[in-house]
Parts: sequence; C-alpha cells; structure tokens
Amino acid sequence: MYPETLHRWIIIIITLSLLSLSPFHLYGMSSSPEETILSGCEFQRVSHVIDGDTFVLEDGRKVRMLGVDTPETVDPRRDVQFFGKEAARRLREWIEGEVVCLRRDADRTQDTDKYGRLLRYVWIYRPSSRQEPVKGFFVNAELIKQGYAFAYTRYPFQYLEDFRAYERQARQKNLGLWDEERYKEWHENLKESESISLTCGRAETICPDDAINHVGETRTVRFFVRKSYDSGRAVFLNSKNDFRDPDNFTAVIFKKDKHKFLRPPSEYYWGKTVDVTGVIEEYDGRAEIIIKDPSQIRIVE
Repeated sequence: MYPETLHRWIIIIITLSLLSLSPFHLYGMSSSPEETILSGCEFQRVSHVIDGDTFVLEDGRKVRMLGVDTPETVDPRRDVQFFGKEAARRLREWIEGEVVCLRRDADRTQDTDKYGRLLRYVWIYRPSSRQEPVKGFFVNAELIKQGYAFAYTRYPFQYLEDFRAYERQARQKNLGLWDEERYKEWHENLKESESISLTCGRAETICPDDAINHVGETRTVRFFVRKSYDSGRAVFLNSKNDFRDPDNFTAVIFKKDKHKFLRPPSEYYWGKTVDVTGVIEEYDGRAEIIIKDPSQIRIVE
C-alpha cells in the first residue's frame, strides 16, 4: 500500500473512532450538574451583570439564573443586603463580556418569569489548560457552592436536591454569606459610616434632601451612598434606595470618565459617606451632580 493511501486510511479510522464516542467522551464531560454536554446550548455573549443572579445579553434580553437567589443590591424597596455586592462582583468577573451557554430546565416549562426575563442555567466552556479537555463551569452551582447565593427552592427544578446539598455544605463551612463574624463586621462598619452622614449641613456642606433648593450653585453635598449602580452607560450613587424618591440625590459618573477612577466607583463608594462637589443640576425633579474628575468626591471618615 502506498504511503499516501495508508495515511488516508489512518485518518479515516481515527475519525470514525471519535465519532463513535458520545459527546461526553469527546469533551471530557459527564452528565453531572458541574459538567454537561454542549448540545442544547444557546450561546450568547453577556453585555453586563445587573446583580448576583441577573444579567443582560448583547441582544438586550435579561436572564434570571435558575435555582439561585443572591442577596439584593438593586431592589428599590430594600437596603443592600450582606454579601450582595460580593456576589455581583464575582458573577461579573466570571461572565461579563463572555460567551456563555444558556440552557432551559429539563421539563422545558420554565422559560420566562413574570418580568419577561429568561430563566436559564449558565455554563462557561473553556479549556483549563492545553493538556486538559474542555471543561464546563456550571455558574449557578458555583455561586451556591462558594457561598454567594442561596438555593432558590420555591419552585421545583432538575438540580433542586443538588443545590440544597451545595447550600448545606457552604453553610457548614461558613463560606461567604454564611460567615457570621464577617456579617457582624460589615453591619457595624455600615452603621458607623451612615452615622457620619448626619453631619451634613456642617463644614460647608449641605444635606441631600436640601440639594434641590440649590440648583445652579456649586456646592458640596454630604450623603450616605445607600444605593449604587453601574448601568454600563453611567455609574449612579444614590442617597435613597429608590432613585425616584423626590428627596433622592444622585452623583453621576458617565462611562467616558470612569477610567479616571482607580477602583470601580459603584463598588468603592457604596456604603460610605461622601462629600461630592460640583454644580447642582435638576433631572426629572431631583438633584444631581455630574462627577467628571475623582477630585470632586471624597470619603468622609
């Protein structure tokens, strides 16, 4: 047999051998929640993360992750909850800007929630090294395992018992949101910082609910950053849980100026009392200052 013919036959035999393997073997994966097959995936790129369990795709659709519930950070009816910012940060590090695999629950009945958000499991597939096969990183499960989320068990879903077990293990290890000592320290620091905001009106500062009376003036507003949010277009630092509150004051940092800050403003300034200096403007009946330079804002300690 000619060498060229032999070479062709070797390639054919290898190809047929690979095709005879299941997708699990091809990708080095099992059918466990941690590693799943690529078939059935809807691959989409993540535009930005809203909080620890919700994100937006490039096409504008919102995704609410199945089976997990992270502490609140954006609900206008609530204060930011312990470990919510950390959960949002971790999810952002894992998936923001990445192409992810979205999968529906096995029974296919849970497609969207009452807000129109897609209900999905999320995986990231990437080789962990050149020597190892492609691995499936099950994001929903990891949030619970590492103590960033509770198992959301109000409705049945295919991984319910697995997620319950992951939550028990995280609680037993005092991971993340289950760390009571860390919670006490967080709570005490927050209360101490909030108390400093009561000094507004002194040291040539004004209080946030008085800012609307000084539109057009260059003043310094002292306030406790109760809510912060990075929409991608801008960062909003708010004095109230609900930005629509008539007494809410907002410090705004637009995307074009974010690079001037050494740390992400929405995370760095949240939960702190700050002095913000600039021209007070009115937007939709509420007062705000646009921050164009880090020198306009300082943490009061």
